[in-house]
Amino acid sequence: MSAESAPTPQQALFSLITGLHPNGPANGPATTASDWVVGDAIADADTRLAVYAHMYHARLVEALESQFPHLARWLTAEPFADLVRGFVMDHPSRNPSLRELGRGFAPWLASRHPAAAALAELEWARADVFDPFDESVASVDQIRAWPVDRFADLPLKRIEASRLVTVDFKVAALWDASSESSESSDAAAIAERETLLVWRQDVAVYHRPVDADERRALVCLEEGTTLGLLCEALATLGSEDEVGARVFSWLWTWVSDGLILDPAAPSPV
Repeated sequence: MSAESAPTPQQALFSLITGLHPNGPANGPATTASDWVVGDAIADADTRLAVYAHMYHARLVEALESQFPHLARWLTAEPFADLVRGFVMDHPSRNPSLRELGRGFAPWLASRHPAAAALAELEWARADVFDPFDESVASVDQIRAWPVDRFADLPLKRIEASRLVTVDFKVAALWDASSESSESSDAAAIAERETLLVWRQDVAVYHRPVDADERRALVCLEEGTTLGLLCEALATLGSEDEVGARVFSWLWTWVSDGLILDPAAPSPV
């Protein structure tokens, strides 16, 4: 084995333990456990290496199970572990934080288990809304005190800690079926398009299904708008009075849920 093609001990053990190559294609001729690990009467080289290989994959399964606990319960242990092992072989961790390990899990699942991908997308969104910084939110009293003659100018913008998740399955029902309090997690996935609003209020995370009309409104709130412009954007939903009534109904819910930024707060730098 030439000096140029020979892997370093670190590269060789990485490949043998993970089944991956640290720098793309294999560096030189294939090696075996006995080339790098010393065996004895208690355990030969292959057995010793297998312990580390098992630990490596088991830790990754545990890491993703902590990020996708509902999905793990719904699929059950072995099917979930098999999917995780396939995922990490295709998308090995490249970030020092395991927080990022599951970022691509839902897209990877989409062609293999679409219903599982839908549930994974919801779980990832719920985890993702923990990261944005806390923002000052509007209160019901503040909205009530807004000058009536300037109500159309009321700024409306969703907090950063909110997401819209649209999937092709009734994923809210799967979430409920796979909750820790459920007696059974064997609910069948119902193929029907669904949009859920996911948001963080203080330290708690919530989600709920929204219909197509509210989804349109929430999309407008993502970049920021005003009450008047929102009503104009939704003009096709009915008469001016009907649209106004629906928007005001949503507005009180959004404000009560801590979903709207404080209109008096300065824009974050």
